[in-house]
Amino acid sequence: MDAILLQILNGLDKGGAYALIALGLTIIFGTLGVVNFAHGALFMLGAFCAVSIKALFTLEKVVLDPTKLTAWGTPMEIRTPYIENWFGDVGVWMINYSVPLSILLAIPVMLFVGVAMERGLIRYFYKRPHAEQILVTFGLAIVIQELVKSQFGANPIP
Repeated sequence: MDAILLQILNGLDKGGAYALIALGLTIIFGTLGVVNFAHGALFMLGAFCAVSIKALFTLEKVVLDPTKLTAWGTPMEIRTPYIENWFGDVGVWMINYSVPLSILLAIPVMLFVGVAMERGLIRYFYKRPHAEQILVTFGLAIVIQELVKSQFGANPIP
């Protein structure tokens, strides 16, 4: 029974992601009239942007404490997140809620990326045939995927 419930939740998760991507494709095509095959790559870029922001939230300052020794007799490392040092209790709260905060902060970053992509490349293809739009956005998707792969590697990040 647990396996069935887990599969139902997995299906809802995947279906929700596919629905978001499909809605985004529909909205872009309906408003701009551009067939955007880079939409999935931008979806992925937004996820990696949130992962990067979360990593920034958890950067730590490492200090050696000579008064405390490890089992090997070396000074113990004291790790304190920078945000905790800077903001105190609010910093602890920010670390505890770093995932939702990073998702919220990724939204304006991706807004900027989307506007820059539209102003820098897509607007020149509004009046062109759909075949050219498909080729340009498909090429843009490949470029984005390879940039992310070179930065984060090809293996999944949990």
